[in-house]
Amino acid sequence: MEKKQRKKFISFAFIGIVIAGIITLSLLTKNGKIERLAFAEETNTEASLGSWEELKEGLSAYPELYQAAFEEEGVASGENIFIIPGMDATLTLHHEHEEADICTTMTPQGLAVNKDYLFISAYCQTKEHNSVIYVLDKKSGSFIKEIVLNGIPHAGGIAYDNNHELLWVTSEKGDTAQVITLALTDIEAYDFADSAEPITYTDSIELPEIKRASTITVHADDLYVAYFNNDGASVMHRYLISTKENEDGKEVHALDTGKSTEEAYPDDVDKIGKEIQGLAFYQEKLMLSRSAGRKKTSTLLSFDHLEENENFTDENASTEITMPSYLEQIAVDGKQLFILFESGAYPYRDHGNPSIDRVLRVEIDTLFSE
Repeated sequence: MEKKQRKKFISFAFIGIVIAGIITLSLLTKNGKIERLAFAEETNTEASLGSWEELKEGLSAYPELYQAAFEEEGVASGENIFIIPGMDATLTLHHEHEEADICTTMTPQGLAVNKDYLFISAYCQTKEHNSVIYVLDKKSGSFIKEIVLNGIPHAGGIAYDNNHELLWVTSEKGDTAQVITLALTDIEAYDFADSAEPITYTDSIELPEIKRASTITVHADDLYVAYFNNDGASVMHRYLISTKENEDGKEVHALDTGKSTEEAYPDDVDKIGKEIQGLAFYQEKLMLSRSAGRKKTSTLLSFDHLEENENFTDENASTEITMPSYLEQIAVDGKQLFILFESGAYPYRDHGNPSIDRVLRVEIDTLFSE
């Protein structure tokens, strides 16, 4: 090969390598395998996708959800919509370096409400950053702050306990399922910008009898913990929440099954279907949210006659409502249901049907009306 031709070949080969590298980098970034470049210095609060009018158009393919979200009598347009913060940039800790950093791949998972706040948990898709909980004003939907958790738990479920003013969060300790609690007083006092440290947990309790704590809810005096299984039927465990003293004489919140305050075993185990992402009770109704990836629409199932039933699988469902893909946790507040999707996260936002970067609030009776 002549010298000139060899140089030309090398140049083309180099250009090809550069182009291949750019394409690979782009794909890895788009799929959430690596972080995007971050130019922000704080958690973003504006919508990451389109306008709520575009969302409304996308949801027109889901008549039950559309009617409940957009046609509720006496509710102004957009009033039932809450922007999920942090989908482009979230201020948190770099997990390895333990210093403040911006995460661009936060993925929402858990949802809970109390009389004042809306809580949304999220984990870092690349596992480079600590998981967080976003705190929003429940009335206005405005972002208040992020709560930085200790480490990188999936935080697939959160639930607010009105009786004890606690936020329960699913976690893990090694290979063992775990739930941790955050006191409302600590949440309100916490300021990451001031401390640059994760929040201190009130309690942590291991759950050896369940493979993974995927999602939770609080109903009356009980904590319900469910395990997401994409291969077949799964389980939902019930634990009685109590307050007692630990070995040091300190008052702690426990799951009272006659064991230690640091671990708990269920009072009851019920069967549920596969791919369950969230659960919530409303009067005598149990609702389960199901989703598994972009190729399937999601489903919201409801079950009646709870006291007569220990099998909450599909064949016993009273109602099934088709929902957009990537449905995550649901939370009941009075007669309203708050609904969370993860399709607003950067790795998933091109795949939803439609992709949703808002929490939706609907009247339960309207949603399940005939």
